[in-house]
Amino acid sequence: MLIYMSIDQLLRLPSYLMLQLVREMRRIARADLRGPHLTVLAHLAEREAVAQKRISDRVRMDPSDLVSVLDDLEGRGFARRRRDERDRRRFTVSITDAGREALRERLEAARAHEDELLAPLTPQERVELTTLLRKAYLHHADLRVD
Repeated sequence: MLIYMSIDQLLRLPSYLMLQLVREMRRIARADLRGPHLTVLAHLAEREAVAQKRISDRVRMDPSDLVSVLDDLEGRGFARRRRDERDRRRFTVSITDAGREALRERLEAARAHEDELLAPLTPQERVELTTLLRKAYLHHADLRVD
């Protein structure tokens, strides 16, 4: 039996709509740093030096994917990896001044892109949307390791 789902049915699924908005945001932004880069930079900006394993757990990123992201960030001078003084088998990661500046610039650009993406919404509707999305996101926070 073939199940046919119309576009109208898809447009009733919040998850489908969120995915489409993410795709539209990527189209608008065309940023050189992707979401994983910004997520790691934001995490590093809140801490001194962080073990790679802790970053992987906290941002829910596969360790091998994290290594690739850290290679990119380190190559651009946005992050620095060092051997952990207490355990030479581990690396700690910290954000550089250039990384802080890059994060600030990208967040500023993201806000401008978001204004374009959410232009049809009133300020109150944006607050409501953010509140609902945050509520759904934080519902799963217990799955994250702090």
